[in-house]
Amino acid sequence: KPDNAMTVMEREAHRQRIKAMQAQREAEEMAKHQAAAAEAARRWQEAQSCTGHPYLSAKGVQAHGVRSDGAGALMVPMRDTAGTLHSLQTITPDGEKRFLSGGRVKGCYHAIGKPKGGALIVCEGYATGVSIHESTGQAVAIAFNSGNLEAVALALRAKYPALKIIIAADDDYQTKGNPGITKA
Repeated sequence: KPDNAMTVMEREAHRQRIKAMQAQREAEEMAKHQAAAAEAARRWQEAQSCTGHPYLSAKGVQAHGVRSDGAGALMVPMRDTAGTLHSLQTITPDGEKRFLSGGRVKGCYHAIGKPKGGALIVCEGYATGVSIHESTGQAVAIAFNSGNLEAVALALRAKYPALKIIIAADDDYQTKGNPGITKA
């Protein structure tokens, strides 16, 4: 029934059902995130320290706070502003990137360096972030994708209210809507 065709009691019952479904969906999402965080912690503990990797060589960058797993994938930790590990991004030697299934992405990032001069640069990908850090010496927060730039910037703003936050946009000019520029 349309909202205006319902009685007051029917509308209230409908709102309560919607509220209950939203709570259930949020609980299921939280359970997935918790399971993924436990899996990420286990895999991170088992991983080896990484100083070189074919992906890093192809991109011309060094390893910064990453590890490699037994299958040869590069592992980039995804943490919140408290430093809690929530998930991992794996990058194969040929550059294929995957997130841990069920892992939290929103607001999570990989940090490289400490803010100097009161500035922090937020960018999308690992190689981009490392390139920025290695060429400028500035601290970088890697947001992993354009859709996460705002969430990471807002989380960092809440933790560091006086810090200058710079968004380094990817120019995805060959992709419809140029999401790198648009989201930045």
